[in-house]
Amino acid sequence: MATDLSIENFGSMIDNVIAGICFFEYENGEFTPIYINEGFFRMLGYSRIQGMKYLEKVDRSIIPDDLPTFHQAIEDVLKDDGVVDVEFRTVTGNGGLRWLHVRGNLYAREGKKNVIVTVIEDVTERKTVEEELQRQAERLHILSEAEGEKIIDYNVKTDVMTIRASDDYGMAKDEIQNKYLEKFHAEIIYEEDVAYYRAVLDGLMRSPKHDTIEIRIRRFDEDYTWYQVNLTSLLGAEGYVTRIVGRMINIHERKMREMDLLLRAEKDALTGLYNQGATEQLIRNAIEGCAENDLSALMIIDLDNFKEANDLLGHANGDQLLEQTAGILNDMFKGGDVIGRIGGDEFLIYMRNLTTISDADEMAGNIVKKVKYDLDFEGQPIHVTCSVGVAVYPYHGETYEALFEKADRAVYTVKANGKEGYRVYHAATTTVYHANRKVGYDMSKTLDFERNIEDQVMQLLFEDKVLESALKSAIELMTAKYQFHRGYICGNDSLPISRTIQFTVKGYATGKESDEHYELKRAVNEILYAFFPSVTMIHDYDLVADEMRDFFRAEGIKSMLYYPLTSKGEFQGAIVFENHEDVQMELKKSEMEEIRSLFRIMEAHILQIGLMDRLQNFVAQVAIFDNMDSYVYVVNPDTYEISFINKKVVMSSPDVKIGDICYKAIQNRETPCENCILKNLDKKDAHCRCTEEIFNYSLRSWTRCSASWLECREENGLALLNSFDISEYFMG
Repeated sequence: MATDLSIENFGSMIDNVIAGICFFEYENGEFTPIYINEGFFRMLGYSRIQGMKYLEKVDRSIIPDDLPTFHQAIEDVLKDDGVVDVEFRTVTGNGGLRWLHVRGNLYAREGKKNVIVTVIEDVTERKTVEEELQRQAERLHILSEAEGEKIIDYNVKTDVMTIRASDDYGMAKDEIQNKYLEKFHAEIIYEEDVAYYRAVLDGLMRSPKHDTIEIRIRRFDEDYTWYQVNLTSLLGAEGYVTRIVGRMINIHERKMREMDLLLRAEKDALTGLYNQGATEQLIRNAIEGCAENDLSALMIIDLDNFKEANDLLGHANGDQLLEQTAGILNDMFKGGDVIGRIGGDEFLIYMRNLTTISDADEMAGNIVKKVKYDLDFEGQPIHVTCSVGVAVYPYHGETYEALFEKADRAVYTVKANGKEGYRVYHAATTTVYHANRKVGYDMSKTLDFERNIEDQVMQLLFEDKVLESALKSAIELMTAKYQFHRGYICGNDSLPISRTIQFTVKGYATGKESDEHYELKRAVNEILYAFFPSVTMIHDYDLVADEMRDFFRAEGIKSMLYYPLTSKGEFQGAIVFENHEDVQMELKKSEMEEIRSLFRIMEAHILQIGLMDRLQNFVAQVAIFDNMDSYVYVVNPDTYEISFINKKVVMSSPDVKIGDICYKAIQNRETPCENCILKNLDKKDAHCRCTEEIFNYSLRSWTRCSASWLECREENGLALLNSFDISEYFMG
């Protein structure tokens, strides 16, 4: 296909080059721009008018320390000896600091007038990487020729890893790995270190920070070698991490010496695990090294009936049980975790780099399943099992003492409830209830509800990445807290859950969860929505249709707490709690307010408005918003859909719900407001803020409403509306 390379085409191409192409006239120390392409202005974020003002007084925008370099470059250009390269720092119009690389030469000379042509590039990111590597070198007192050292440069945007090393002759060479994480070759890293390494990389890509790890790496067919890896992630101009740079230092000999000393001084002679002193110190060190968003767990494993087995079968057999248990624990945990024996039949584990509390929950359950021995003494069976207590950093403590105390209390609870089980201290996950249900205990009496239930439900929903698992745990928790007999979430096909999520207290199960029964339950809930469009306590079934009364009688339901799930005014499903005894449900006003708030939180998660997935620190923001003495809404300015409302709105306007259209729910209108405050938010300014005085129909009061960006996007952003009641002031 032919291309028309006319002068006009060339001009257009030059204008659109993402770099500065500039011609200057230089006479008696003064610069006059002759031609500047559009790429120069785009590169520095200027309009043409702003950019020309910058160039007219370019000396004033260059960092003073770099001015001598700049003036020397001009002298070199005027000598007309060829191309001159120079790099200097300049302050942009918005106060940012940028590194520019300028390559120029003399184009023409007429008397004292000189025409200079230059190509200008923004090299800020490269200079930032170079400066960071230099800082690391100074900090570690190592030079580029240090033996066994490699320099790492990972481009997050392109998924390209570059490793600069030295060969046997001391010559530097680059090893470039395309699609590094997409085609991650885990076999070159020691198996126990892979998960630890990936977790550190994931953390570095989430936010800019520095981390140091020690891992084992293999090249070709050689044995694994210990390396200390110092990594730093850097923010790009886009506002997110674009590069990870660092150094790999060969520490194999030092590590071997350290490990030999550990084996001699810190190992338990029987099991080969760390002894009590070493275990405690290693856990303290790990806690001190935790970053702000790290999640880890301390587990105490106590063998049940071990003393009986040891006394009857002899110490040799008892020692064998301890060795077997140590082997099981060693096989289950990875290299970054700490595993120790701290007493006769007691073990301690510190599990690092958790993704969610569910990781510890699952691992504790696996320990209970695997550490189980069926023994025999002269025809008498002896069952040696284990009880596990778990405390999670930082939720249950940020010191070794605090975590150990909470894990110990959790073990005591398991022992008191029949042994052979586990408990996560104060964590409202499904596993909290398993041991209690197994032995038939009343959960409402054995559970500890000192923590605010709203905090626990939010913790569940935002930490458990499996939606249905998190919702099941929340239903269990609420059923136990308020002593309901059954709770479930039932929805239509548009909800992101399968069929129904249910929990029933032992003794009240109907055993009818067939496809036909599920469809009937869903139909009944949809009919109920016509009678009860908001949260309702239902006692009198004479108010509803005959077919529903038959359903309630067949199910044994005596009273019901019903909350419909709606989006844009359409029924999507329901959250239901039931009482199956003749005594009707009785809830205090404070409990009802708690439940309304819990329904709101769960509804937002079920409908997957997107707020939770998009805002990593939303749990903290919910706590802040909920405790504000104002009416808080989060709204999508493009769709007008409400994504969040705080407690004050729930209490004052119970008909306003997540998923509603704001102008319908708040202003009682069928079309968007003509002077909608959301229209005043500038999508190009993340710090934009607008304030107006408006009448809020849902509150029936005048409010001063401020709108600002919670998440600024070109499409489907999130705006925060914060309204204060000013009725008295306004009327006055």
